[in-house]
Amino acid sequence: MSNYESDRHLVPLYPTPVAPGKCPVCDSENVEVKGTVFPGIHVMANVHCTQCGSDLLQDQPVGFALDYPMAINTQTKALVKAEEKLDWIHNPLITNYLAPSKDSVKVERKVHKEHRRVVILNTLDFLYGHVLLKLYNAAHYLERYPDLGLIVIVPRMFEWLVPKGTAEVWSVGLRLGQMHGWYPALDAFVQERLKQYDEVYLGRGYAHPEFATIDIERFTGVQPFPLQEFDKRPPHITFVAREDRLWFATRPGKFVYRALGRLGPFKGLRRWFVCKQDRMIKRSMRAILERIPEAKFTVVGLAKPGGYGSIAEDLRTRNMNDTVEMAWVNAYAQSQVVVGVHGSNMLLPTAHAAGCVEILPDDRFGNIVQDISVRWHDRMQVFMYRFVDEFAPPRTVARHVTAMFSEFNNYHRNNRLNGFANER
Repeated sequence: MSNYESDRHLVPLYPTPVAPGKCPVCDSENVEVKGTVFPGIHVMANVHCTQCGSDLLQDQPVGFALDYPMAINTQTKALVKAEEKLDWIHNPLITNYLAPSKDSVKVERKVHKEHRRVVILNTLDFLYGHVLLKLYNAAHYLERYPDLGLIVIVPRMFEWLVPKGTAEVWSVGLRLGQMHGWYPALDAFVQERLKQYDEVYLGRGYAHPEFATIDIERFTGVQPFPLQEFDKRPPHITFVAREDRLWFATRPGKFVYRALGRLGPFKGLRRWFVCKQDRMIKRSMRAILERIPEAKFTVVGLAKPGGYGSIAEDLRTRNMNDTVEMAWVNAYAQSQVVVGVHGSNMLLPTAHAAGCVEILPDDRFGNIVQDISVRWHDRMQVFMYRFVDEFAPPRTVARHVTAMFSEFNNYHRNNRLNGFANER
């Protein structure tokens, strides 16, 4: 028996798969695993309960299924005990299970190093941030399990982010919007590959993995901003400005914006709010320049470029590709501070910049820090990662940014250098 079968960060898959848990129908532990299916986002065990006779597809405990496991009764073609509040998971699951895709799925397998014992990390998801957070797990498997080859299943658009040292990459040619589907063709590809290994485990793919110990340069090839250089390099601030996730000046303004979105003929009027966001960002920049005249600015994001003139380098675009991604990453890595509205758009910026000021909407208080790639373990967290109200005026954002520059030396010396923390 392998010494990994009891490891809580691994799920045994082949040659002897382990049951995900008790039978969700009768709560019996007498379940037999007949196999595993890989239809897309979900990895599900094909199980039979010898107590009640149910045949089920039951989520393996990976990704979001760690906390929200789903099960399908293959006899009744229905979900088992699905909670209404989790309809964002179970509605797409059962809908696509009942109507599996007949399309072929192009999966490109790239082998960097042959291994007979492997761990598979499935990062497929329909949301950008979910994919990236699952992919962050790769660093932990590469570091902790050097004798297991890491196989990453990844959407093709994320292939450039697969970290060095990965044994194999299975690049899936589906858009994020297609990831909810149930793809027998994808499952067939995986089943054929499994036979080639002596041992296969699933990586947990934790939704919010520890980041501070991760070497992001291994993923992007770009060294992040070194904290010790914060007050030594020229001040650089990058603003993340998306058209689909805006910084609003007032609560009534946010209400009007959302109302216009429901009125088809008036959707074009929402452009005014995008322009308003640009004006607020420029006001923030001018307020920063009052205190830090030598500051330089970059603007990135999925948006139409233009309107910033000479005050900032505008790298925004509506057409993403690897070249654009790398240009943005380099901007983050040159920045002491990144500023943006809460969302997955903050994951890579905070992975490379030294710190951030995030505009946090009221309805995202429960998700605070989930979109931040926290680089620091100690009190520097509190200083370097700042959150302001979603209707914070530009001068409030500017005050936080300028305070980070003016107070860094004193705070860093007292909380990092003068003490025992730096010896750990």
